[in-house]
Amino acid sequence: MTPAPSLAELEADCWQQLATALAQKQNRTESHGFQTMTVATCTHLGADARTVVLRQVDTDRKYVWFHTDARAEKVIQLEAFPNAVLLLWDPAQQIQLRLTIEPRLHTDDHVADDHWQKLWVGGRKQYLSAHTPGSVQPAPYPGFPPELGENLPSPEESEAGRTNFAVIECRVLAVDYLRLSRAGQTRARFEYEPNERFSWLAP
Repeated sequence: MTPAPSLAELEADCWQQLATALAQKQNRTESHGFQTMTVATCTHLGADARTVVLRQVDTDRKYVWFHTDARAEKVIQLEAFPNAVLLLWDPAQQIQLRLTIEPRLHTDDHVADDHWQKLWVGGRKQYLSAHTPGSVQPAPYPGFPPELGENLPSPEESEAGRTNFAVIECRVLAVDYLRLSRAGQTRARFEYEPNERFSWLAP
């Protein structure tokens, strides 16, 4: 029988799973549940949530990144309430991660420039929208100039989307780990700030 992992081993595996999910996405090989995340934010009216794509992971410094339209409501929310939670779920392994984060917005700096340069034209297409995300439209709107249709913009055409592009850098303050199993659930919490502390939790 395989011995249960220690807290330190389990914490390291969480970050390795995030790195693996990112690598599989970039290489377009397997699909991993952690390739997308739900970001939950605070608003003046309560809570809000939406799905974003994992774009970068730093396993040593405990950071993750995702992209967004700089005009999106979540940007306003994160600036007004600079705290949020990222929720990830891998159905294959039945693992849930909740990352308590401290977000930082990047628009006109080298961080945003670096992410933009690595983004292919298909990803840039969504930033060509002339309309603010969530704005009322008279008819269904695809989120990019309708004349593009199913076509991709040229690299030159895609550069027009740079002004709408933003990167959210997430400093991870804590990770709540939960794995479901018929043999019993496993839950743990890994805190990094203000002091590092790893703990087993009741599911």
